Amino acid sequence: MTDNPSGGLPVPIVPGLTDLRVFARGGYATVYQATQISVGREVAVKVENRTLDSERDQARFLREARAAGRMSSHPHVVDLFDVGVTVDQHPYLIMELCDGSYAERMRNSPLDPAETRDLGVKIADALAHSHAAGVLHRDVKPANILYSHFNSAVLADFGLAVLAEARDASVTLEVLTPAYAPPEMFSHSPPSPAVDVYALCATLYAVMHGRPPRWQSERNPSLVTVLEMFNQPLPGLPGVPDGLIDVLRAGMANDPAERPSAVELHDLLASLPLGPTSAPVSGAPVSGGATLPGPYVAGQPVPRPSVEQAHPTVPSGRRWRRRWFFGGAGVLALAASATAGAWVADGAAPATSPSASQVAAPATGPLPGCTTGTGAPSALPEGVRCLPELECFGPVRIRGTRAEAARVDCAGRHTWETYAEGILPVSLVGAEYDEVVAAEPVRQVCNLTTFRLTTGITKSTGWHLEVLPPVDGSVDRTYRCLAGRGVDALTVPTLTGR
Repeated sequence: MTDNPSGGLPVPIVPGLTDLRVFARGGYATVYQATQISVGREVAVKVENRTLDSERDQARFLREARAAGRMSSHPHVVDLFDVGVTVDQHPYLIMELCDGSYAERMRNSPLDPAETRDLGVKIADALAHSHAAGVLHRDVKPANILYSHFNSAVLADFGLAVLAEARDASVTLEVLTPAYAPPEMFSHSPPSPAVDVYALCATLYAVMHGRPPRWQSERNPSLVTVLEMFNQPLPGLPGVPDGLIDVLRAGMANDPAERPSAVELHDLLASLPLGPTSAPVSGAPVSGGATLPGPYVAGQPVPRPSVEQAHPTVPSGRRWRRRWFFGGAGVLALAASATAGAWVADGAAPATSPSASQVAAPATGPLPGCTTGTGAPSALPEGVRCLPELECFGPVRIRGTRAEAARVDCAGRHTWETYAEGILPVSLVGAEYDEVVAAEPVRQVCNLTTFRLTTGITKSTGWHLEVLPPVDGSVDRTYRCLAGRGVDALTVPTLTGR
């Protein structure tokens, strides 16, 4: 290192860089702003305060940091230009220089719900790609989500995260940020993608709240206090829709096996109808890929990992299927069961899975809002069709890209009741389940407003909404809007009031 002319700590010597000056300093690393000599651009270089004494440790850092560098090709991951070890054995990473972090933003001007959703979609997309490549981040927090004039959200510090994995668990606990770490990290459990999902959801809550979830005024609480926080409920926030809070609660479940994967979290957030963002951060243009109100979309397809891949701590042999249900205003519930016959994993054959048109059900009468002479009240949105008789279904099962449900007797136990139906646009015939559910024409028909109008139920708390696409759109393009209260929770035709 060379002496710092300002009288501070010595400045490291990093090949190819000149004019290093301290940009930020922490207990784990120091960030310098510098000029990359070869191209004359300003960059950030993060130099770890620790040293790697052995050639083996240095080689492992370089190998794993370069592997993590592949993540920087994603539009919402900080560009990583180079990695290395200084002559005095401090590992470093050279990356793009950003304007600021969301830690600063949340202290000065917390995000609104739509901005938070869009931020979550971008970072969940980045995590989905990294998890598919076998790379965990392990320190997602507002300070590690940066923005610049050219990109509204980029995830930083993948390189230092993989370095932490090369160390023992006690050092990892030093490195992680307790305010955003899940409970399993405090019990030395093996890390999994669920750690990143929890941390991202905690981060999204924090950028709206102005401080981490459940965090009080105590700056450095004891480990006992931190562990007690996990048993506290996650309260709602003023002006934040319940649907968004429910998604974050699902992502912050204490049991990592109950959290959505990064891909599922992306889809849950993208499906929330919160409207456009009020303004990009610091007036910067939103770039690096559009945020779409639909299913997972990215430049390259990301493999959707199985539950076992996403959560390796789940014992093999357990059959899990998590389903999150949405309404037009973000109504959400999480159903997870390890018992056969409830929700089953993709590809697992249910005991009975006839399609919507294969099982007859007895007539139970029209819904209260569907009793006009034309069969539909004039107040209903365009495209909504009312059923002359109520029909009921068992659980909706997702098998590959299709959704199926057995039609059952409404007088017995059932999961779903149809509150409206629509005609699938020709352009969606043959489309995958996620695409149908997210399509705007379908969302205009199956939503909370239609549910309230057709059923007369104004207090929708406890109800979950779902869409059942047609079995064969080339034969019958009718899709159904379903409402339920959980797996087999209905025993009478509730929507008709009987």
